[in-house]
Amino acid sequence: MPPLTPPGGGGASPQTATALKITAPAPNTSFAVSAADELPSILFNTDAVLASGQQLTWEWKISWKTFSKTGTVKTSTPSWDAKEAIKNLGGALSVKVTGPSGTAAIAVNVIGTQPDATEVTTFLATLANSAGFDKLLQHETKMKHFDANREPIKSFDNGYGMCQLTTPVPSYEECWSWKQNIAAGLKLYASKQVAARAYLTQAGRTFTPKQLEYETICRWNGGAYHVWDSTKGWIRNPNILCDTATGNIGWDMTDPENTGKTEAALRARDKATYSRTPAASDHWKYSGVCYADRILE
Repeated sequence: MPPLTPPGGGGASPQTATALKITAPAPNTSFAVSAADELPSILFNTDAVLASGQQLTWEWKISWKTFSKTGTVKTSTPSWDAKEAIKNLGGALSVKVTGPSGTAAIAVNVIGTQPDATEVTTFLATLANSAGFDKLLQHETKMKHFDANREPIKSFDNGYGMCQLTTPVPSYEECWSWKQNIAAGLKLYASKQVAARAYLTQAGRTFTPKQLEYETICRWNGGAYHVWDSTKGWIRNPNILCDTATGNIGWDMTDPENTGKTEAALRARDKATYSRTPAASDHWKYSGVCYADRILE
């Protein structure tokens, strides 16, 4: 009886399956989002040879600080472009691909590129009710969104990006994309203006456009700028003395610990604690009044 031959005839030995490999990009490659906030193609290639009906499964995770997003994509080709999946995101991107011949994994990085001031102001001009918002951006971060590591700026009090968004906590996209950051900031600014307008029109009172601007900017940092004077109308809160050497630090002069003291004396007393959030025992505070004075002076 003749020996049996493998399926397909010819007496050849069955082909041995090789492990799946990612052939590009190289591990730990960095991909830079452009200054125009556009993500490049991030194409992952494998050596997979897929028969009809076969697919590769791509599992991805991108993370930065406390933020992360995950997803799964299937392709009938040996490659996958991550560009659309991670739009407006950056940080560490890990990818695992699984196919008929096995599994492979890789990690790469997505970094940012700082836009110049002209690019920022040009973008602002496309957004409704953005007049004057550039002053706030200039004060907050000098229109900088990325740090020396090409990651979004993050302050000690968890302010993210060019707008230093804190409350409400911004989304991952609003942290990483400078355009998303500005859009979220402008939405927040609009809500502050609504609150400012409601405050200034209480009891049928009137106000000037400049008073609305001061009241809105003040509320970005916190609190009301104006108080009502029965003779003069809306006036700047006279009880707040500002430290003119800082951007938003001041003192409530109705506090007995501050009453009668000069700005210089108060600064000498308190400046050593400015690098942290004020404690209950401190007699200085972050002041929206001082913040508006500095930006609009």
